[in-house]
Amino acid sequence: MLLGLALVAASPARARTVLENAALLGMSRQQLAPVLPDARPVSSPRRLSSGASGLLRVADAVCEGSHFVQTLFFLHQALQQMDLVLLDPASGPGAEAAVTKTQAFLVQSLRARLGPELAAFGAAPDGVAQTASWVSAGADVMLFRSGRPDHPALRMVIRRRLLVNANEL
Repeated sequence: MLLGLALVAASPARARTVLENAALLGMSRQQLAPVLPDARPVSSPRRLSSGASGLLRVADAVCEGSHFVQTLFFLHQALQQMDLVLLDPASGPGAEAAVTKTQAFLVQSLRARLGPELAAFGAAPDGVAQTASWVSAGADVMLFRSGRPDHPALRMVIRRRLLVNANEL
């Protein structure tokens, strides 16, 4: 954990890679305070099905060269998941092409850092998938595209990898 903190602390403020963000998983709010000084409490926390609550938000977080609104979800006082929603995606005519370009850049960046996708769904034969996922060390990374062609959305989720014993299923 100290190595992860040192890795992240050495990074420029608000500009992180997916691996640097994944290194934050498991940290407490107190440990994150010096690393994410722009994180602010959320007025109405959203609760995930896992029980984790979105307690902190960074209004403009840069990850892999793109700007996102980042929400940090905690369970038992430890960071379990972060949601990064593309900040101000294009809307109106040309929105689809602009988000497709950003998505393609993110997919290439994630492939370079994490290897090929484990799964990709909703892709045209030569197009970019609507969802793609990777696994890196103790983290699952997922990229989702949704919305209408005139108002598309792009969301990246980085969460702690949860391993379950098959006997417990």
